[in-house]
Parts: sequence; C-alpha cells; structure tokens
Amino acid sequence: MPSAERAPIGRSDAPFELTFRALAAGGLIGAGLALCNVYMGLKLGLWESGGVLASLLAFSGMKALSTKGGPVPSALETNLAQTAAAAAGAMPAAAGLMGAIPALSLLGRPVPGWAVGLWGVGLGALGVLVAFALRRRLLEEEALPFPSGAVTAELVSTLHAGGGAPAMRAGWLWGASLGGMGLTWLREVGKVFPAVSFFPGALGGVPLARLQLGVGWSPMLLGLGVLVGPQVGLSLLLGALVAWGVLAPWLVREGRVASDSYELLVAWLTWPGVGLMVGASVVTLVSLGRSLPKVAADLLRLGHQHVARGGAAREGWVLALPLAVLLVLGVGYTAFELHPLELLLVLLLLLPLCTVGARAAGLMDMSPVATMGDLQQVVFGAVSPGQPVLGVAAGSVAAGAMAQTGVALWSFQAGRLLRASPSRQLGAQLAGVLLGGAVSVPTYFLLVGAHGAGSPELPVPFALQFRVVAEVSARGLAGLPPSTVLAAGLGVAGGLTLSWLSQGRLARFVPSATALGLGFLVPAHYAVTLCLGALLAEGIRRARPGASSVLQVLGAGAIVGESLLGLLLLVLGLFGLMG
Repeated sequence: MPSAERAPIGRSDAPFELTFRALAAGGLIGAGLALCNVYMGLKLGLWESGGVLASLLAFSGMKALSTKGGPVPSALETNLAQTAAAAAGAMPAAAGLMGAIPALSLLGRPVPGWAVGLWGVGLGALGVLVAFALRRRLLEEEALPFPSGAVTAELVSTLHAGGGAPAMRAGWLWGASLGGMGLTWLREVGKVFPAVSFFPGALGGVPLARLQLGVGWSPMLLGLGVLVGPQVGLSLLLGALVAWGVLAPWLVREGRVASDSYELLVAWLTWPGVGLMVGASVVTLVSLGRSLPKVAADLLRLGHQHVARGGAAREGWVLALPLAVLLVLGVGYTAFELHPLELLLVLLLLLPLCTVGARAAGLMDMSPVATMGDLQQVVFGAVSPGQPVLGVAAGSVAAGAMAQTGVALWSFQAGRLLRASPSRQLGAQLAGVLLGGAVSVPTYFLLVGAHGAGSPELPVPFALQFRVVAEVSARGLAGLPPSTVLAAGLGVAGGLTLSWLSQGRLARFVPSATALGLGFLVPAHYAVTLCLGALLAEGIRRARPGASSVLQVLGAGAIVGESLLGLLLLVLGLFGLMG
C-alpha cells in the first residue's frame, strides 16, 4: 500500500509548531540550500529539494539548543522548519536562475536583477498557492503517494520517537541509510561496480546500452520502488519498454532521428510521453474544476485560522494570490516585454500544467520542471511564432511555478502524515519564498558576473535546453521533430482512455498513464531498477504480510542514504575536494 494511504503517523496534540526557533532553523538551512542550488544548477542543471536534509539539520540544531535549557522540539516544529527550508531552497529553480534567466543572457537579452528577484517571488508564491489548491484533491481524495513527503514524515517521526518499537524502527531506518550510503560510496568513489549494468545485445541494430536498457546500482531507485508499489512500478517499466524497446529502434531504423544518441531519442519521445501525462490529468482537471468552490473556501478560511495557540489570525495570506498575479503581470510587461494578453494566456495554462507536473511528482517523486517549461514554450511558439526571447520568458512561468508546486506538495504530504496545520505550512512556505529569492538572486549575479553564463566554469546545461526549445518553438509546429504532433495526440488519447478505465472496476489492472508517460522521459534503467524494487518488496509482503511497515522504513532509509551521500559527494566535487 502506498505511504499516502496510511494513517497519519504524527501526533495531533504536539504543543509547539509555529515557533521562532523553527522559522529561524528553517531560514538558515533554506539559505544554505538556496546557495548550493544556485551553484549546482549553473554547473550541472541539478538542484536538491532538501526536505530530508533540512529535517535532519533542523532536528539536530533545535535538539542541541534544548539541551541548554530550552524546551524539547516537537515533530511539528521540525516539519515546519523543513517546510520553510525546502521552499527557500527551491527558489533558484522558481526564479529561473538555472534555466530561463541565463538562457535569455545567451540570447542577448539579459534581465536586470530587480526584475529577476520580483519575477521569482511572484512565480514562487504562485507555485505554493497552486500546491495548496491541489492539496485536498491529490493528497486526500486521490491519495497519491508523494514519496519524498512520506519519507520526510517517516524520518521526522523516527527522530522524535521514543520507546522500544520506535527505537527499533529508527534502527532499521539508520541501518538502511548506512547501507545506502555504503553502496553509493562503493559505486561513486570506490568504482567497485558501474552505475548501470547494461543488458547485452541490440534491438533493431541499436545496442541496448545506447537505449539505456539495464539495471542501475541505486539504493534510492530501489527504495522508491518499495514506496510507490507494483502498479506504478510496472506501469513505468511498460512505458520504458514501449519507448526505448519499440519506438526508439523504429525511429533509428526509419531515419526519423539523425543518430541513436540518447539526447536525440529523448527529444522525440518527450512528446508522446507528455501527451500521456496530459491525458491522464484530464480527469483530475475536471474534478478540480468541480472542487474550485472548496479551494476558494480553503483560501478564504486562511484569514480566519490561528497560527498559534491564542494568536491572532493572519488575514494577509488571503491577499497572496492576487498580489502574486499582479507581480508577474507587472514584471512580465515591464522587464520581459510580454503583452498583457500573452501573459494572461500563459497564466491560464499555469494551473493545468502544474496539475500535470504535480501528478508526476506524486506518483514518481520526479517534479518535471523542465518538461512543463518546454511544453509552455511550444504552446507559446504555436500562438506567437518567431519570438524565441518571449518564448523563454513564457516557459519560465510554468517551470518556475512547478518547481515550487512539487516541493510544496511534498511538504504538505509530510505535514498531512504528521497532522500539521496546512495554513501554518503555507505561511512558512511563503516566508521561504521571500528568503530564498533574497539569497539566490544576488548569488546568481555574483557567479555570472565573475565567470559568465555558458563559460567552462558555468556551463548552464538547463539554460542551453531552454534556448534550443525556444529557437525550435519560435518556428511553430513546423519546427518540431517529424511525426511528434501525431505522437503527442495519440499519447493524449491513450492517457484519456486509461484514466477513464481507471475509474471503474478494472482500476487495479489498468496501468497508470502518468507513470507510462514518465517511462518515455527517463532513462530506461531508472524504470527497470525502480520496478525491481517494487516487485521485490511485493514478494516479501506476500510471503510476510506483517513486514509492510518495516519495508516502508527500509525504503525510506535507502533513499535517505543515497540522497545525503550523493549530495555531499556532489558538493565536494564542485569545490574540487573529490577527484
């Protein structure tokens, strides 16, 4: 059973949640995450969401202070601290500092710092508010697992647990974490085995290694498979086999791609994959439209909810949505020269695109920031062709908001399992948006001013992708790779059909359209490894029905271990401390 379907694991009677030390800890950790993410993003196009890392650091810091006479921190305080830190750490992606902003510089259209800062804050706030609007539907009604959030809640609960059973659970968690760290160290540093063991042979004359078909030595992917379950794991594998085992060799054989390189193949496969994900989200969008009155009521109620025992209501939160929209409209018109009607079209697409991305984040723990940005660029290019600079700006709206939407929903999932207050989490996220923007934007301009975007020191790979998509989409649909429009249409039809079938009695046997689509977008060995973890865990559950909770902890520990050590090795490598 996915983690999201379990009963809440926290306590509803915890005495502390929104405290100064929780906000201070979250702010300090979030500032550090934002700094690292700017640097990592410009170097490698990667960034760390930070929920697990922030939870560990926040608990350790507040626990150290409590030993000097302060009150013992509660699980809800730790959760609030990681919520604020994760929102701050996502701001480099939300502001476009690793994609759209350097891409505009490469296109000869640099954006002033004040505009980047305000643009990022507006998009970050919109992303958080969209997550709040989707929270009830995706977390409570559809019960999507959002594994990162479940892992964070499991970790926070374990850190604050006491007694024999929680201590045993903590032992399993730390044991699995150390095992994940050990395997990652042997893979990355010791070079004892390769990151991926590719299958021998070829399909259609294309070596399976070129098609990325193999098994990865990744504790994180195996642990993720344990958390998402066999239905999602098998759906992802099916999507990967169709994409990389059938379509990719056909593309090479028919000459529809110039070579069998992964980059060219995934550029074509992105379109049917995104089509499947869009089709899968139609049911969610229709249901969301029906529940908009509930969403509006949730937003209005924020003005009447208390943020602390005996505290006054923070009615100003209700103004965040119109202020964020006005901020994006104003900066988009003055700094990016987007016409107000064009901006309104972009903003109208924001909720559907973020909904598509949120479902992916909920099922597969992957927030498709780049995919949503690319898709919005293509739509903008079809409506207003010949404007690559404006296309980049338009694409940054979906990409920026999606960065915060995924992170915020992971935090909301952790809060749901810990019985935290959604309104207090929303306040912490909005505070994190402001702090993250204030830290990350100056850091970006310092780095780019010293080295230059696109230099060997700052290769900005994500920005190059933005620029290429903008130049293609500026030519309209004629600029797309051959047959991709038809493939995307077939993907949408397939996603719609599977979503419709999943509402009936066959739901248990119908593949997840979103997971199928993701199988087109990720390397095939991701799908094989994750599915292997899901099937192994399911086999153990059937043999030992009582082992389900232990498996959840082991899966969480494997993710924690590789995530922490992988991030540490990456940072050490960036600073020249690792060979």
